Amino acid sequence: MRAGVTDLPLGEPARFNPSQLELLCDHLGEHRAEAEVAHALERIAKCLAEIGSAKRRADRAALENLLAALVGDARLIGMATLAQAGRHVLDCLDRDDPIALAATLARLERVGDRSIDAIWDLEDLSG
Repeated sequence: MRAGVTDLPLGEPARFNPSQLELLCDHLGEHRAEAEVAHALERIAKCLAEIGSAKRRADRAALENLLAALVGDARLIGMATLAQAGRHVLDCLDRDDPIALAATLARLERVGDRSIDAIWDLEDLSG
C-alpha cells in the first residue's frame, strides 16, 4: 500500500454470517426461510443490475435507494462481505469521491457475483 492509496483485493472471498441464516430459520421456519433467502437473492441480483444503470444516469437518489435495499437484503440473509461492500459504496457517495466510488462499485459487482454463486452453492449442498 502506498501512502493514501488502498489496494483492493480482486480475489476477495464471499463471507457469510451463518448465525443470521440460523436466526432466520428459527424465526420463520425452515421452508419460509428458504423462500425468503431465494427472494432476497432475486432482489439483490436485481439491485446489482439496476445500480449500474443508476450510476450511468447519474441518479444519486436511485443509487442510494438501491444500495440501501441491497445492504438490507444482504444483512438479512447473512451476506457479510456484500453488505460491507454496499456500505463502502454508500460512504463514497457521501464523501462525493468519484474515483473511490468507481473502485467500490467495481468491488461491489465482483463481490455480488461471488456472493450469489456461493449462497446458491450452499443451497445445493443442503439439499
